[in-house]
Amino acid sequence: MAPIGVGVVLYSVGPVFVQASDASGPVFSFWRLWFGVLVLGIAALAHGAVTHQWPRLRALGWAVGAGVAFGIHQLLLFTAIKATTVADVTLLSALGPLVTALLALPFFGERPGTAFRVWSAVAMCGAAVVAVGGGSGPEGDPWGMALALGNVVFFAVFFLMSKGSRGRLALLPFLFGVMTVAAITVSGYVLVADESVGAVTSTDLSYAAIVAVAPGFLGHVVMTWPLGWVPANVPPVMRLGVPVLASIWAWWFLGETIALTHVGGGLLTLLGVGGAVLSPAGRRFVNGERSRHPAPPGSTPADPAR
Repeated sequence: MAPIGVGVVLYSVGPVFVQASDASGPVFSFWRLWFGVLVLGIAALAHGAVTHQWPRLRALGWAVGAGVAFGIHQLLLFTAIKATTVADVTLLSALGPLVTALLALPFFGERPGTAFRVWSAVAMCGAAVVAVGGGSGPEGDPWGMALALGNVVFFAVFFLMSKGSRGRLALLPFLFGVMTVAAITVSGYVLVADESVGAVTSTDLSYAAIVAVAPGFLGHVVMTWPLGWVPANVPPVMRLGVPVLASIWAWWFLGETIALTHVGGGLLTLLGVGGAVLSPAGRRFVNGERSRHPAPPGSTPADPAR
């Protein structure tokens, strides 16, 4: 669990650098991803040279699917942060464990009980409070809050595909493939939207490089590597620390204020998520236990040794 905890801290600093930059969300995403391609490309080549193991073409399909989802997630996330505040976006990300659990049902064969559904509704209400407050406040924007919610869904898709890739594709080649496909996806968007990617300052480029190395490279490595044996629903629960840390960094370094709607809605969301996780079905998720329903064909059974 320690690597995941390190990943949570690294993830929390990314939104602060995005908000501090003068570049638009898509432009920042463009540079952050291509810096990530450079860093992960070097790491993947070094991995292949040392291990003499190169990915099979068929296994790269996991990286392609995850890369498209990650690219869309990056566009939505960075644009949402620019439209509203770090606190708004990161507090809504508290819905991540619920979205992950719901999307993981077909893959893992889990069936949540009534308690899980009720607490999920409580968390949704909390997220709605944050969304209304963020959309109507002096710095808020309703469209930005909608983008923030979409970002949660696409990150969950990326995360589940990352989990599915473990055992089929080595970590560094997978992340390099993800970053490359995501960078191409975002590049296509900025081309169609006619975003001026060249009109960036050296400060913005340095911020993008920091995000590419810290949460982008180190964060993804320490968060994805344990997925070979950690259940898919555990890291999203631990990621609940990201909103708290990110809001503190934003208050400390950017002077962002935290309104009562943020506090109330955030607490209600965390209460709902905590109740869902502590419900009987939630405890099965966290403990990595499978339901009595058979997993669908093609899913990878848990390794008993781990």
